[in-house]
Amino acid sequence: MAEWFKNWFESEEYLEIYKHRDDEDAKLLLKLVLENVPSQDDQTVLDIACGAGRHSLLFAEKGFNVTAFDLSRNLLRVAKNKSLEQKLNIDLFCADIRYLAIKKKFDLIINLFTSFGYFENDEENFALFQEVNFCLKDDGIFVLDYFNSEYLRQNLVHKSIEVFDGKEIIQERYFDMNRVKKNITIRKCNEVKNFTESVRLYNKNELVTAITDAGLKIIKIFGGYRGAEFNINTSQRLVVFASK
Repeated sequence: MAEWFKNWFESEEYLEIYKHRDDEDAKLLLKLVLENVPSQDDQTVLDIACGAGRHSLLFAEKGFNVTAFDLSRNLLRVAKNKSLEQKLNIDLFCADIRYLAIKKKFDLIINLFTSFGYFENDEENFALFQEVNFCLKDDGIFVLDYFNSEYLRQNLVHKSIEVFDGKEIIQERYFDMNRVKKNITIRKCNEVKNFTESVRLYNKNELVTAITDAGLKIIKIFGGYRGAEFNINTSQRLVVFASK
């Protein structure tokens, strides 16, 4: 399970299961970022673990000069096709966030929709913040969008079953020490496929400490995409804005 993300994000089934995601949350998050990041001409943004490009496309539409990367070539192909369809110029490339070697500096760096905490140890996970510090321009802004682990602990949906396109999707979620894990079973006729997810459960204080230890300064923390104040018990998201 250590590198579960390699098989899962590269599979066609990943996009099928998460195809219900529309752009509404992405648009709300874009609006929140625009309201809290100083506007300037020719603004550059780096989308870390961009997936199929939901957020990158919206930032490009707003005139940002977008660079984005992901480990999954499958998701990058989807992002590339969408950018071509919408006639948007996005610099997309394949990379692992643990071994990032970007020399360019950015006005804004984003890591959204819990694309963080996948690795087994804190050193590998928190190394991202050092990379962000290196890649940010002076006074640049970093935005981390992560789940609120305390809310998740209290409200986890342990099992869900969906049927669409002739497939039965069974998702079983559980806590294992300091991680939340998911077993995904996909059945169609006599074919069965199994995948897993495993994400580290960091709380607000752990993330704030790791970000500041990397040399960044916390600016604002929100509890959702509409800009609500963070509440440890009721906020579903933890959206952190930090600067260099």
